[in-house]
Amino acid sequence: MPPINRGSKQRFACYDIDDSGSKHNGVSHERQPIVTSSVIFQITMTENASQNGAQENGAQDNGVHQKGPLEGIKVIEFGNFVAGPFAGQILADMGAEVIKIEPPTGDPWRVSQPFAPYESRTFLPLNRGVKSVTLNLKDDKGQKALEKIVKMSDGVISNNRPDTAKALGIDYDSLSAINPAIVYVEVTAYGMKGPLGGAPGFDLVMQGFTGAVTSEGKINPGGQPEVVWSSSYIDLSSAYCAAAGVMAGIIGRGDSGKGQKVETSLMMNALAMQCMRIMHMLDAPTPSMTWYQERYPQLIAEGKSYQEIQHDYQNVVRPAIYRCYYRAYRTKDGGLCLGTLDWAARARLLNHLNLEDPRVTDPDFDHSSPEAEKLAEDMVKTFEEIFDSKTTAEWVEELNAKDIPCGPIRFSEDLVWDEQAVANNYIIELEHHTGHRYRTSGPILNFTNGMPDLKPSPALGEHNWEVLREAGMTEEEIAAVVE
Repeated sequence: MPPINRGSKQRFACYDIDDSGSKHNGVSHERQPIVTSSVIFQITMTENASQNGAQENGAQDNGVHQKGPLEGIKVIEFGNFVAGPFAGQILADMGAEVIKIEPPTGDPWRVSQPFAPYESRTFLPLNRGVKSVTLNLKDDKGQKALEKIVKMSDGVISNNRPDTAKALGIDYDSLSAINPAIVYVEVTAYGMKGPLGGAPGFDLVMQGFTGAVTSEGKINPGGQPEVVWSSSYIDLSSAYCAAAGVMAGIIGRGDSGKGQKVETSLMMNALAMQCMRIMHMLDAPTPSMTWYQERYPQLIAEGKSYQEIQHDYQNVVRPAIYRCYYRAYRTKDGGLCLGTLDWAARARLLNHLNLEDPRVTDPDFDHSSPEAEKLAEDMVKTFEEIFDSKTTAEWVEELNAKDIPCGPIRFSEDLVWDEQAVANNYIIELEHHTGHRYRTSGPILNFTNGMPDLKPSPALGEHNWEVLREAGMTEEEIAAVVE
């Protein structure tokens, strides 16, 4: 089957913010330079790509896809660890046929927290619904088999180091020479330009590099910096971006059939995830930027510890009003998250607790005054004492009845059997080829016209014969490759 042409003629453009004048409703407005996070992927068009067949897309005559909107799309995933595999899973959950190319030893994540040979608890939730093909790309037989798979595919996802991809012949230049219509999404750590261009990186390292660790301000009891370890959120956001890049690239192919390279990175997504923090007006710096430029050098010169610096920083970076109204509180038997982000909800909360706070009720209150800081400290202590007086369940029932946003602090283990999650297929149950049944998070989108059958993560090389037959290889050729 040739690569598939999806979508009509569409064009996409990405714009950087500059310091020129902007027009709105025909009126020109001068604006000061603003520095913020940029676009989360970059697209490079290829030349001289082939035309694609438009009808072989797995759809019925009426255009309805019964196995997901990406039914008929083939994507090769050269993924390992988190970002690449999760991107492949996202596409598989939408109906794409995702072919995961693994070395004979498998994705390294197969041996993290193992429960059987080449099977692990970390591999299962990131590789649902994809097909596993094992190829030794360091020999000619593996390369020839890969070439046949590339010719029948629409897209590629790779989160390998650029030098590794080039050495294995799975870089964009090599694969687009085989199939000029291919949409190739590359996930790197720092991007391909600059002093760290092409360098390796991991989620945790990027948390520190992009300021997320200091912004979070977590410190363990021993005074050591703490990271966000409950979720590889930078890896996962990069996966979302990579999946979007594949789909956008295929749509962007339009009638021209031109393939393209799409670039994203952990750093790019880490910055985009902090877009509300990374926003600097050059002529009106935020208090945190003023702290960083003036106060931080003083603390370093004074030899202050990381813990002391963080305490000073958090008093500036987090608005005082948030320290009271948008935070977690300890309760009599656990914890509660209070989400009064809007002013009306804060007013309802104050009324319910029979408290007064002019920061919320007085529009003329001076939030920069010394009185405001003292009031903030007093209100935090008051709120902490109040919420510590009842159980979590009591507070949730009481506040929800008054339309005050809140929720219990739970353990992730609670969600495995959660009625709300199960009712919406946010938690699904699958049977693994090893005989184990397991529960995991489900697809991130639900398409009412049809969804693919949910399948567990594959055994290593489970689909070798199926995929290579489809690619046109003989039984003898396949046997020589998979031996």
